[in-house]
Amino acid sequence: MSDEPRFDPRRQWRVVVGWACVALGLLFILLGWFGVSGDPNVARQLPYLASGGLGGLAFVIVGAGLLISEDLRSDRRRLGRIESALLDLRDLVESQSSNGEVKRSERRRNK
Repeated sequence: MSDEPRFDPRRQWRVVVGWACVALGLLFILLGWFGVSGDPNVARQLPYLASGGLGGLAFVIVGAGLLISEDLRSDRRRLGRIESALLDLRDLVESQSSNGEVKRSERRRNK
């Protein structure tokens, strides 16, 4: 089985909020585009562009930032586990090699 815990929204709130922000931002952009596309008057298009386009873009950027930060956080946790396993392995190899040196020196003395 995998060492990774199952998805828990309370622990991984960045993922939940990040995807919600991206979805909400895309919805704002889509609604802004529908508002702009039906009106040939540029003066009436500016509010749609400001609220839908820029607001939606801000939400998408914030959501992407949250998703990236959670990805980096999980990579750090994985690297920490790998580092811990490597340090344990190093300690085991060092203890085995020091035991082997003691046994070899005892054999030399017994000859």
